[in-house]
Amino acid sequence: MLERDALISADLIQAIESLGPCRVMHFSSIEQVTPALEDVGAVDAAFLEMRVDDALSSGLAAHLAKHGARLVLTLGEDVERVMGEGWRLLLRPFTERMVHDALIETSAA
Repeated sequence: MLERDALISADLIQAIESLGPCRVMHFSSIEQVTPALEDVGAVDAAFLEMRVDDALSSGLAAHLAKHGARLVLTLGEDVERVMGEGWRLLLRPFTERMVHDALIETSAA
């Protein structure tokens, strides 16, 4: 998960962990993500505080895709464009149910 706001990241982590045992990795900057994933085999889902253009131009989307991650962007944007990339959009403010739905949708996609 890439999220700069401590309260939002705490809410996301709590919602994700409420589904059962899992490992949640939290990052507050793009630069932290790539080195941290070197020893990680697979990533189920990645919640990113980014817009589509930023995820693509930074190379983070491609890097996460190599790990099998389904992306869930958490900044408002054109839903059709996000879905066109095969990703999901979690609009703010979100509820625990919305986080669960995003995870379910990424698993089924």
